[in-house]
Amino acid sequence: MKAIVVSDQTAGTAGTTLTERPAPQPAINDVVVEIHASGFVPTEMEWPSTWTDRAGRDRAPSIPGHELAGVVTALGYGTTGLSVGQRVFGLADSLVSVVGPVEARPAEGLAIDFVVEADRAQLGEIVQRVRDGRLRTNIGTVVSLDDAVAAINATERRKGKTVVRVRP
Repeated sequence: MKAIVVSDQTAGTAGTTLTERPAPQPAINDVVVEIHASGFVPTEMEWPSTWTDRAGRDRAPSIPGHELAGVVTALGYGTTGLSVGQRVFGLADSLVSVVGPVEARPAEGLAIDFVVEADRAQLGEIVQRVRDGRLRTNIGTVVSLDDAVAAINATERRKGKTVVRVRP
């Protein structure tokens, strides 16, 4: 499988390459997802969870893109609530941060930035709000996997999230 890989934490986004990687095998309670699209923010290279897992084990080389959408292709022993072939979306580290752009802040109002650990019900509520038009997404650029390294290494600041489309 092709993947965007960064192996050197000090290199930041400049250390990203598009590389062939072996297909992952599910461990106990794991889910393997064929990624159709993934969201990326440049600050991911600075997050501790990009480089170590929750048990403190080294993750290098790392595959950035903490937001994902795709189809379940394999389940590890003991995994419940999902099935092979099911369409899913989620977060690789279950952490959501919401920050509004400066120009979106009300002139005489209060703007709040927040971070939450989302669960399945909360993510479902977010999807419903997007579908209902009560919540707008801020997607700035959508690129193919082949163009992703260049997009990640952009020299200018981009408005909105960069989404890498892996599958049509």
